[in-house]
Amino acid sequence: MDITRGIGKYVTSSNIENFPPEAVEAAKGAIMDCLACMVAGSREELADILCGYVAGECSNPAASVVGRGFRTSAANAALVNGAMAHALDYDDITQITKTHPTAVLLPAALAVAEETGATGHDMLLGYMTGFEVACAVGEALSEAYYDDLGWHPTGPLGALGAAAAASKIMGLEPDRTAMAISLAASQASGLRQNFGTMTKPFHAGDAARAGVAASRLVREGFTASQDALEGRFGFLRAFSGGQGFNPAGIVENLASRCYLVESGIEVKKYPCCGSAHLALDATFDLLAEGTIDPETVEKIEVMVDFDPPRSLIHSRPESSLEGKFSMQYCLAAALLDLRVGLNSFSDEQVMRPSAQSLIPRIDMRRIPGNEGKPSWTEGYNEVDVYLADGTVLRRQAQRANSGALRGVSMQDIREKFRDCASLCLPDATTAEVLSRLDHLEAAEPISGLTELLRC
Repeated sequence: MDITRGIGKYVTSSNIENFPPEAVEAAKGAIMDCLACMVAGSREELADILCGYVAGECSNPAASVVGRGFRTSAANAALVNGAMAHALDYDDITQITKTHPTAVLLPAALAVAEETGATGHDMLLGYMTGFEVACAVGEALSEAYYDDLGWHPTGPLGALGAAAAASKIMGLEPDRTAMAISLAASQASGLRQNFGTMTKPFHAGDAARAGVAASRLVREGFTASQDALEGRFGFLRAFSGGQGFNPAGIVENLASRCYLVESGIEVKKYPCCGSAHLALDATFDLLAEGTIDPETVEKIEVMVDFDPPRSLIHSRPESSLEGKFSMQYCLAAALLDLRVGLNSFSDEQVMRPSAQSLIPRIDMRRIPGNEGKPSWTEGYNEVDVYLADGTVLRRQAQRANSGALRGVSMQDIREKFRDCASLCLPDATTAEVLSRLDHLEAAEPISGLTELLRC
């Protein structure tokens, strides 16, 4: 079963005309959204540390670090840009793989496109190709990979997708593309236990770096196996805990399906872990009907579509990063501030007495009857707010399960971009960047866009 080789052939032969217009539009929206997150993330402490790290290395200044005013090697640019894109946990997710796809794929594709003098069209196609590869492989993994084994799916699957994207833009032949994916598979990593620290966004950056490095090394003659996905000691078995994986159909699915439409791009409305978003939607629906005085709240019960804690591992957060992975803090912030935005997550906001008082009154549990089942068996969350006078306020929120771009419009994404860009880009530059992104498939060198984004 030549899966890795088959993927190599798919990557080489992929063409943007093979994708429906809906998928192309969603990919452009995802790229715009991810660049917004990258620009905003460039102001985080994580960015300061990583920029200092790569600046201390002797590297060819071939690719831009967004929002930081300098260029470095393509691999290092992918590392920093990927980590910045995921730093605020404001970047997109996709249903089939439960990953943050664009925070890995775009930094890899952007760096390689700039280094090689490729066009926006080339970068867009590389991104879309990498997305399909990551989803096809991710669908074949066991349920244990997502629920039980501790892996952060964005890292391992992102590394494979990044290698596919980089190889496509570099123009590698099928066998070398297969080797690049195999080499990336040996670098794939990321542990959920690091959620709530700088290491979680590092997973995205390191996966992007791994894909770029793998493709560049193979291009220069470095060798790897061409069966590292399906082999006896390969990726599928290793990341599935040795059982429950199903490699049959991966290559066929790449030829017959479009994961960009089937899995979709879910653009985030809140800069925190996506596992809290449906509950936040339900909470804001309640708040739209009338103010809820936090002092009158006796308890809040949140029923979710996964077995807690999964990603939301901090029930008693004490820092801004832990707050992003706390259902309790996210809902407390929504009730206290009537919004959850970029300013919601600071150490001071998380530790303020009003939030710390409300947090212990919020309990999260699985939807009754679904305990122990795979994540997202039921695509809804329910929030029940119990008030001191005996009133119970109840609201459900459903997950969007169809379409390539889910939960938002392109106009929503543009507004999010303007908000994030206001942290470091002049208004005129923001307008020019948005114009270029609207016409990304045009055959213009990507360097014009990266120069604007470099600030």
